[in-house]
Amino acid sequence: MNMWKKKAKTKISKQKPVKKSMIKEALADIDKEILNINLEKKNIDKQIKGVDTDLDTSREFEKNLQQKIANLLGEEASLKEKRKRISQGGDKLADKLSKIEKVKFELNDL
Repeated sequence: MNMWKKKAKTKISKQKPVKKSMIKEALADIDKEILNINLEKKNIDKQIKGVDTDLDTSREFEKNLQQKIANLLGEEASLKEKRKRISQGGDKLADKLSKIEKVKFELNDL
């Protein structure tokens, strides 16, 4: 019986180095995965910063465009008012010319 016990101990002692190397390999694999995750995280952080910058740039661009639109609307209102005044002036001028023609026609009748 002692012989069997020794063999069992031998098998156990041979398995320990195999288990240790497997554990070391597993830990090395985990370390590599952690490194890869950290690299991916850094890349994502860089992308987020780039997106933030792009978003800020886009917001500033949008704000500038909105200001230009507001300016154009102001100019449009001013031009519409000017057109209205000119149109009214043209109508008044047409009325005056009509009156002058009427007076001229009446003077010619005399």
